[in-house]
Amino acid sequence: MYKGSLFERLLPTEYETVKNLDSFYSSIANNLSRIFSTNAGSAQILLDYGKPDLNNINLSMKDSIEKLEMDCERCINKYEPRLIRTRVRIDKDSLKANRMDIIIDGFLKMSSKNTEHIIFKANLLSNGKTKIYKEI
Repeated sequence: MYKGSLFERLLPTEYETVKNLDSFYSSIANNLSRIFSTNAGSAQILLDYGKPDLNNINLSMKDSIEKLEMDCERCINKYEPRLIRTRVRIDKDSLKANRMDIIIDGFLKMSSKNTEHIIFKANLLSNGKTKIYKEI
């Protein structure tokens, strides 16, 4: 399971002790970007890491979207431990322009008892790049 870079792992695990929240959010967005930039099955050591290969989905549009949402949700819950109770949904309006926007809605672990609601948005662009940012 992904535990962060060496420097991220050296940071305190409790949210209240993180001094720069912007860098903390950026670290999570960076990890989400890695997840969405990787096709599942292409990381030889972790076959379930990454988003499903969008070219190999042979279902109806509705079923494909639901499968993609479930698979991404499962991957985020497994490989981004700082987010809990994560829900993933695809913005169907964004599919028109050869682009896909994914909304990641979950809770940031602040401490063993407290959480903070947080929303990230992932833009999967037609050039194969992924842009992730925290919704305000």
